[in-house]
Amino acid sequence: MLPVLVATIALMLVAAATLVTLRGTAQARRGRKRLFDYELLAQGFPGAVLVFDRRLRHAAAFGGGVDTMAADPVTRTLHEVFAEDVCAVLEPAYRAAIDGRESLLEVPLGGRDWLISISPVGCGAGLLVATDVTDRKRRERRLAELATRDVLTGVWNRRRLAQELDWLNQTGGAGSLLVLDLDGFKRVNDSLGHASGDELLRRVATAVQGCIRRADLVVRLGGDEFAVLLPGATPAEAQNVAEKIRTAVAAVWPLGIRGSVSVGVSAVGPKAGDAFGRADRAMYADKRRQPQRLAS
Repeated sequence: MLPVLVATIALMLVAAATLVTLRGTAQARRGRKRLFDYELLAQGFPGAVLVFDRRLRHAAAFGGGVDTMAADPVTRTLHEVFAEDVCAVLEPAYRAAIDGRESLLEVPLGGRDWLISISPVGCGAGLLVATDVTDRKRRERRLAELATRDVLTGVWNRRRLAQELDWLNQTGGAGSLLVLDLDGFKRVNDSLGHASGDELLRRVATAVQGCIRRADLVVRLGGDEFAVLLPGATPAEAQNVAEKIRTAVAAVWPLGIRGSVSVGVSAVGPKAGDAFGRADRAMYADKRRQPQRLAS
C-alpha cells in the first residue's frame, strides 16, 4: 500500500505543477484530464490531498477524506474553505510552502484529527497532504488514560495525582488535598475474603466520587489508601467534603465488621509546601482521635 501511495502522490506533484503553470491553455485542459486520472488512483488513500497556488486558491483535490476535511475545495480559496480559526493555523504554512518551506501540523477538522504536511511543489504552488489520525489519537489517549488509572477501582492513580499537583504549582492554583485510609479493611479481607475486600474498595471509590464535584479528582494511592484533590476548595469546604465521605463510606461498609475511614486535610498550591505530607500526618492524627465503629 505504501509504495502505491508514494507513487500516486509523486504523480500528483507532477500533475499539480503542470496544472498551475498551464492553467487557461489547451495544455492545461489536458493537465486537468491527467489530474482526474490520478484522482482515480488516489481513491484508496484514506486522507486528503489539496493543491493550491500563490493566491491560496485550491486547484485540485484528491483522496477519500476530502469531503470530511473540506467540502468542495476546488477553485475556492483557503478562507472560503476553512473556518477562521483553522485558517489562522494553515495560512502561515500555505505561505511558507509558496516560499519553499515545509510544515507539519496536527489539526482537528470535521470532527476528525488530521496530520497535515504542507510542502512546496514549484511554480509558486503548494501541496497539502492530510492523513486521518483520529483512531491513532484515540488509542494514544486511551493508553495515556490507562497509565494514570487504577485498574481495580477505575479511579485515578498516584501518577495522575502527582501530575495535577505539579500543574497547580506551575499555574499558581490552589485548593485542598484529602488523604483517606480505611480503618478495619484487613478485617474485611480476613472475614469475607479478598474478593469481598476488592469489592469494598470499588464501592468506596464510587461512594467518594458521589461526594465531590466533576472537576475534583479521586485517586487510589494503593492498598486501602485514597486521596481526593479539590482544586479551588478552601480548608472549610474540604472539611465538609471529608464529613460527607465518612458518611458515604459507612453506608457501603460490610455489616457486622468494625471499620471507618480516617481523613486528613491540607491546603495545596505554590506556597503550601509539602501538601501530601501534611495531609498524611493529619490523616494519622484523625485515626488516633476516631474510635472505630461498628458499621450498621
